[in-house]
Amino acid sequence: MLNNFKNEELVKVQGKLFPVVGGRLRLAHEDNSNLSIETKVISYDGEVAIIQAMVKTEKGCFNGLGNASVKRDRVLSNAILELAETRAIARALRFAGYGVEYTGYEEVENQNQKIDNESATKNQLLDIFSFAKDINMSNEDLKEIIVKTTGKEYTKDLTKKEAKTILNILTKIKNRGDDNLVM
Repeated sequence: MLNNFKNEELVKVQGKLFPVVGGRLRLAHEDNSNLSIETKVISYDGEVAIIQAMVKTEKGCFNGLGNASVKRDRVLSNAILELAETRAIARALRFAGYGVEYTGYEEVENQNQKIDNESATKNQLLDIFSFAKDINMSNEDLKEIIVKTTGKEYTKDLTKKEAKTILNILTKIKNRGDDNLVM
């Protein structure tokens, strides 16, 4: 089913392609007139979150569990409930047959800490400032997004992955016309 994913729904890590949950969601919505997704917090103690997702498609009900922890998922430690939920939904959709033969990007990204911790490139940093300028975002608002998303004060301290996340947020803001988007 990988052939049905759009290019922007695939992430390459160490030469392998992994679909993002958004791709699985798009495929599920296209295939089902009455798609339903419910999530439930199984456990959350401020440090570790475990979420269960139940996806109802025309083929049946499919469950998936997702977890996230402050320690393992440092970059998104302020959003571990959301990350665990995303992982649970990705797994449930995978069990429902959407990209079943491929592990989701959300599940493998943290196994590649060496890649994730490489410093952002000069071009990424230039793109962040250029993009912010294009959408008339002040430096203060940009800094607020960076701090809330990564916990870092300075763009020079961003990793490649964090820079990509910031660029994705700026893209969403541009597409929605919402300059108050916060993760």
